[in-house]
Amino acid sequence: MLVILPPSETKVIGGDPSRVLDLESLSFSSQIDIRRSLVEQTMSVSQELEPARTAFKLGPHGDGDILRNRDILSSPVMPALSRYTGVLYDALDKESLSPEQNTRCDASVAVFSALWGLIRASDLIPSYRLSYDSRLPLGSVQAQWKKAMGSVADNVWSEANGFVLDLRSEGYRGLAPVPAGIGVYLALVQPGERGARKALGHGNKAAKGTLVRNLITSGATLESLDDLVAWGEEMGYDVDSQSYGDGRIDCVISGN
Repeated sequence: MLVILPPSETKVIGGDPSRVLDLESLSFSSQIDIRRSLVEQTMSVSQELEPARTAFKLGPHGDGDILRNRDILSSPVMPALSRYTGVLYDALDKESLSPEQNTRCDASVAVFSALWGLIRASDLIPSYRLSYDSRLPLGSVQAQWKKAMGSVADNVWSEANGFVLDLRSEGYRGLAPVPAGIGVYLALVQPGERGARKALGHGNKAAKGTLVRNLITSGATLESLDDLVAWGEEMGYDVDSQSYGDGRIDCVISGN
């Protein structure tokens, strides 16, 4: 099983001062060429504040992120799931997991970011700023990932080695959709009027983090869509098998 999360815009600053980024050590190594190109472009455009603000869609409040982008190759690193912060990652609360649960988390949780693509929870990364809708010297991030995945997607997804549970937001799913037959996008929704459903909204991120934490702490090893539905029944999640279509299935969250 591989659970894929979106990155967060907010990140913990700092890390292990004795370690810096090693692109060749990152998981899913077939992405190394696009990673190297995006790092070079991100560092280059960050040399001047105004062009960088435009590229990253930031105001002056984001200048600290831009300055840190200049030092991506020399900044201290930390594991990806410790680097990302915010509501989703606070709800997952990896730091409070037991050693056994942390090992399980490192083996089964990944993040798909604009800069690194698919990485595992334990991969060591520096602080940076780049979003799925950023625009770099060689074009939009979306276009560059689409082109890159055209040649390496088979290798990337084969390394996932199991059922893929995609919890990414729409923008990040668009960078590299999970191929049909190897996994599913789990949409967190809430009941609407007259039986309709709508996006979960405000509670979406916290619900995702809690769901992933429950997957880890319950020892789940999902190998199929049927396993996901069965686990949901056991844990009190309404994963609606009748909603499945086009690689998506609904998880209905009530009371939000």
